Parts: sequence; structure tokens; C-alpha cells
Amino acid sequence: MFSFAKLLLAAICTVSLQFAAPAVFATEPSASSQIQISNARVREPIPGRMMSAAFLTLKNTAKHTRKLVSVSAEWAGLIEIHTHLHEDGVMKMRQINSLEIPGGESVVLEPGGLHLMLFKLQLPLEDTLPMELCFSNGECIETTATLFSPM
Repeated sequence: MFSFAKLLLAAICTVSLQFAAPAVFATEPSASSQIQISNARVREPIPGRMMSAAFLTLKNTAKHTRKLVSVSAEWAGLIEIHTHLHEDGVMKMRQINSLEIPGGESVVLEPGGLHLMLFKLQLPLEDTLPMELCFSNGECIETTATLFSPM
């Protein structure tokens, strides 16, 4: 369970992510995939911290909904799918078990909204970071994110 200090740190890190400048890195989908991943990027961690966030766009070209269920990378010990909620004037970050991408639509993971929380990072991070996104139908798609600094 998170302590108050860890929750506060996560909230501060998330708020700072809202000022992140986007970097563009498009990924070619596999011939059989109906999910396209674009603009994958990882915010450079705050000095002394082993956590950060990743952002990207998921486009579902199929007619049916697809569900992202996990993300992994060799350079991160744990990756969680997160959302933001605003309750009673307070911004709260929550882990979600999966993320639905409706058929024919795109879902954008961006600062201040849906995002991937990255924990237990193996520092320093490289400029390009391979990741694997897995869906409820068993398909996994590899992509590469670009490291960026908001400063």
C-alpha cells in the first residue's frame, strides 16, 4: 500500500508531466495488427527518482473494441496503466486494469490524462526505449518510445 508521501510524490510527478513537450516517433504496425501506435514517448525521470511516465496514441482500425491489458519493457521493473480523476477539486491518479480502444477510434495517452506509469527504472535511460503492449486477444505489439525532457 502506498504511503501518503509516495502518493504525494506521484501526484507531483504527474502534475509536472503536464508541462512535457511532446516528441513524435511513429511506429509501423505489423501487417496483421489492427492497432497502430504513434507518438510514443517517455518523460526523462526527475533526478534522483526511478519513476516516470509514458505517453502515446493507440489507433484501432478494426470494427470491434480492443483492450490493452499490459505493457512491459526490459528497462522498467513495472509499468501500470493509469488515469486521472478530479474529485472535489483534487486531482487523483488511479491504476486501471485495462484500457479499451473502441473500434475505428483512437485513444491518446497524454499528460494530465491517461498515461503509463513507469516504476523501478534502470537508469540512465537510453534515447530510444523498446516497449511491448499486449492486448486481451493475446496479441502483443512492439514499439519504440523516444526519451524527452520537458525543459
